[in-house]
Amino acid sequence: MRELPSPYNVYGFLFLNTAIEKVAEVLRSRLGLTEAQVYIYKSQFDGSEILHINTEAFEFEARKATQGDSWLFNGSVAGDRDEVLSVLQTVSNPLRWSGTK
Repeated sequence: MRELPSPYNVYGFLFLNTAIEKVAEVLRSRLGLTEAQVYIYKSQFDGSEILHINTEAFEFEARKATQGDSWLFNGSVAGDRDEVLSVLQTVSNPLRWSGTK
């Protein structure tokens, strides 16, 4: 098993046309991940939500951006550039196929 890099090596945006809960459901069902691996933390302070995706090979989080339907998406993937791109495709394809953007 490779160690996840620190600091993060993935930065980007998710542009969603649905609730973040739907994203979590799609990732769990299509990638075979558990509720412990894909979950949403909701702040008791301000109600903000953070999507967490954690496996041995990668971990990501998504936080709502200040404007629009975009979410800041960042995290770490173990491996070289090709492995990072492969993981990103693996995570993004189910969202695209489900109509969740």
